[in-house]
Amino acid sequence: MASRKIEDCVPELQEKFAAFKAAMDAAGISFILTCTARTVREQVALYAQGREKLETTNALRKIAGLPPISWMENAHKVTWTLASKHIIDLEDGNAENDKARAFDIAVTKDGKPVWDLKVNVNKNDLPDYDEAGRIGEAVGLRWGGRFPSPDRPHFEV
Repeated sequence: MASRKIEDCVPELQEKFAAFKAAMDAAGISFILTCTARTVREQVALYAQGREKLETTNALRKIAGLPPISWMENAHKVTWTLASKHIIDLEDGNAENDKARAFDIAVTKDGKPVWDLKVNVNKNDLPDYDEAGRIGEAVGLRWGGRFPSPDRPHFEV
């Protein structure tokens, strides 16, 4: 099952996450980790979302051990690649592939995730997801907000 633990990431990412978290705290932007590591099956199921019929998506989710989703949830893409740095591969015998190289966040307000990309919880007139991106880049992370299909909650090494 997908992880939200930074310990499931490579040591380099764990170190950069610590710097990222400290800078986010200093900026007054609270957040939670929403994903670190995923299995290949989970990634395939998530990639199907928004691309395949609901029956196909839910069949893939079942194989991955994920709960079914509604047709409304299946109307939206949630990942843009099958070659995600979230993927851990425990079946190839290579220990280097047993840790994720990415994490996703959600900015929080009153302890709850806020998905509005223009949210400004710290009230400094800068969208918090963009500010998080700048912070991530400053600590040496690659920010998904710069991808051809921007993914502002995503960070990787």
